[in-house]
Amino acid sequence: MDRWACVDVAAFPLQLLLKAQPAWARLPSAVVADDKPQALVQFVNARAYTLGVRPGQRYAAALALARDLQAGTISRWQIARSVRALADRLRRYSPHVEPSAEVPGVFWLDAQGLTRLYSSLHDWAHAIRLDMRRAGVGATVAVGFTRFGSYALAKFHQGITVCAGDDEERAEVQPVPLSYLDLDPDVHERLAILGIHTVGDFLRLPGDGIRQQFGEATHALHQLATGHRWAPLVPSPGEEPQERLVHFDAPEINIDRLIFIVTRLLDSLLAALVSHAHAVVELALWMKLDDRTTRTEGVRPAAATLDVAQLLALVRVRLDTLRLSAGIVTLRVTAVTCPATPEQRRLFPQHARRDPELANQALARLRAEFGEPCVVRARIGDAHLPAAQFEWEPLDRVPLRSSPHVVATRPLVRRIYAQPVRLAPGFRLQARSPKPEAVLGPYIVSGGWWGGGIRRDYYFVPTGGGLWWVYYDHRTQRFFLQGCVE
Repeated sequence: MDRWACVDVAAFPLQLLLKAQPAWARLPSAVVADDKPQALVQFVNARAYTLGVRPGQRYAAALALARDLQAGTISRWQIARSVRALADRLRRYSPHVEPSAEVPGVFWLDAQGLTRLYSSLHDWAHAIRLDMRRAGVGATVAVGFTRFGSYALAKFHQGITVCAGDDEERAEVQPVPLSYLDLDPDVHERLAILGIHTVGDFLRLPGDGIRQQFGEATHALHQLATGHRWAPLVPSPGEEPQERLVHFDAPEINIDRLIFIVTRLLDSLLAALVSHAHAVVELALWMKLDDRTTRTEGVRPAAATLDVAQLLALVRVRLDTLRLSAGIVTLRVTAVTCPATPEQRRLFPQHARRDPELANQALARLRAEFGEPCVVRARIGDAHLPAAQFEWEPLDRVPLRSSPHVVATRPLVRRIYAQPVRLAPGFRLQARSPKPEAVLGPYIVSGGWWGGGIRRDYYFVPTGGGLWWVYYDHRTQRFFLQGCVE
């Protein structure tokens, strides 16, 4: 008989946020979808929940309930990286680990054949929970006989749950409230209207009409819970580190010699990646210096690649910008990989007359020389203040666009300063402009109650060489230069 174990790191993004901001643990805290007043709250801790903050509220509304609410965002790549790290830790306790694709923080493990390593499955589960705590997250562990049963018990119970038999698992699962399962909120509400609140109630529903009434996802969960659907454990393979290491006889500082060594390492590394049909997404250069300090630098190509020349160009750009405190005594090159496309595995690549990848490679060189945050693009957002109606987001690849159309009139460009410049106390609009009648405004913006109230009067002021974009702040009774128009 199969033995399943489920490890549940509840509110996984919230735990990652509190791990990064440990001082927030004693305060009401939340994870929001975006860093904006109107962003949706996704996860809240117990203190925020006590004050009435709930997932699905707007951040501005949550601030009205908890004035000292601390909030932050967790990106998808942070979650994915943390899931991979926890999966690697769990492989110390079972060779077969399956991270959930739908719910980050849920893992299934194969719990069979461990009695020779641990005195009991309870001790094994206890060791897993302690290791998760050492990793900085809190987890519950349930050991049962089915995928659904172990999952439901891990979601509902705290600490460790070990079922001695399948009858015990069925009895433990029956009273689990449906609110602990990851069902669609609309499905929860409709089931509650029908008086279905627990897993036991859910299992007694006729399976034929669930798909029509509640959708395919609810039907699949019902089939899994009743045992009519077989879902075997699908473990994710552990990622072997793709790296090469070299020790220097004497501290090395010459860039040309370093590039020669990196070329040799990359040739060996990429040959191994080709045999596994993988391509390089990012390279990490770990350097141990002669003064016993370490340094880590990363380069990221425009797209996953197996082109040694492209990677070497990025490495050279990054090494040229380094100012090391001592020579390098140990160098390790590690590759982050992904499955290669058929085009990347092709022996003779076919290029169009105008290769769109050249622009992406140019951006990759900029990132290698100046760092990741240097290549961004503006994205229009929904905000109250004009200067906040856009935000910068990383630009990984140049989007494909059609040819630009010809315009007869050159458009004006509004340059917005990151921080407005406070003008002199005696600043006057008409005194600054050579044509006082040409001053445009005021354009009044008021609101922002979540930040204490804002009222600003915006003006466009001709200055002879262009236009100033200024505003008068009624709260401070001062003029500020927000930007200029060219």
